[in-house]
Amino acid sequence: MSSLSTHPAPGSLPQGLLPREHGAYFQLGLPLATALFASRAPASALWLSGAALACLLAHEPLLLLLGHRGARRGERDGGRARGWGLLVGALGALCFAVGAASLPSEARPFLALPLILGGEVLLLAWNRQERSLSGEVLAALALGAWAVPVAMAGGVPAPTALTLWGTYGLSFGLATLAVRTVIASHRPRANRGQLRCTGAVLVAAVLTTAVVWALESGLHPLQVAALLPVGLVALGLCVALPSPRRLHAIGWTLGLAGTLTLVLLGVGLS
Repeated sequence: MSSLSTHPAPGSLPQGLLPREHGAYFQLGLPLATALFASRAPASALWLSGAALACLLAHEPLLLLLGHRGARRGERDGGRARGWGLLVGALGALCFAVGAASLPSEARPFLALPLILGGEVLLLAWNRQERSLSGEVLAALALGAWAVPVAMAGGVPAPTALTLWGTYGLSFGLATLAVRTVIASHRPRANRGQLRCTGAVLVAAVLTTAVVWALESGLHPLQVAALLPVGLVALGLCVALPSPRRLHAIGWTLGLAGTLTLVLLGVGLS
């Protein structure tokens, strides 16, 4: 996590209002990049990608205006947050409208995926539950869901687009579980042995089930292999339980594993 500036530079509207959770950039960027590659990036896909980015950029000012960043920051930066939120909101609405209008008719119903999941994330944020395990997994699913209509914009079949989303959803879900297990294992009086066993068994069971399902579904071998990079790193984290002081390195390791997933999926879908 990067620290926030306590004295934003005058005239720098977005400073301190960009997403603080750096993993969110991977959770949106990797599925979108894969979908754009698979769809050959038609105009409608690019417009919808702009709408997705606007949703991510609106998250921090929304939390600030809801009071989740403290009363002091709300008083100091509330005006900037409203200005930045209105700007990215207007741009996002424009991108969404243009992208939806030019989207193939069979792909339009799938726009409901990111919208409904995004609405659920807003409800969790309103109730201060966005940092729970379910909240973090739901946020990752909501960000990744933009990849479905983006991929379909270029003619990718719905089952393939949903498989793309599911691969990243599974990967990010396992990564979230592993990181939370690492953090929990270093709390006072934590039962490290029980956490190690529970986390490792759960990750291994979910990953094995996903791989078996993918093989039985006849997916391309590279699409099956794309399930493994983040899942295996998550399994290793649950077994090793490294110090939370290494969370920055852990985050980058998961990001690199996600990038390998992008390569495998991209080649497998081409």
